[in-house]
Amino acid sequence: MRDRPIAHELLEAAQEVLSDKLLPALPQELTYSALMVLNAMGIAARQAAAGDAPLEAARSRLSALYGDDASALPVLERRLAADIRAGRFDPGAADRAAVFSHLWATTRAKAAESSPKALRGRQE
Repeated sequence: MRDRPIAHELLEAAQEVLSDKLLPALPQELTYSALMVLNAMGIAARQAAAGDAPLEAARSRLSALYGDDASALPVLERRLAADIRAGRFDPGAADRAAVFSHLWATTRAKAAESSPKALRGRQE
């Protein structure tokens, strides 16, 4: 339904123009602001490219943990937070490894979108 370039491609093209042509021409006092805009565009481009896949993966992991296929991700995340605070997954708990795996996968997915350089050289 959409013609190319699509969202992430448009953002990447705009980033290139900002980085290569506009940023060098800006006065020094605007450089930091332009770099913040460039970073925000990068995050938006990566989120657009990833689509809903990271959210669906997180929902799938939590649905499996709780045996709940009906609840939305925010509901499952609130339940997980409450269970962690209540100590349900403290050392020795049966589902502790599954929760750790979910939290690690979620952290990696968030870093892949917000700061992919942080993941370079890191193992799964």
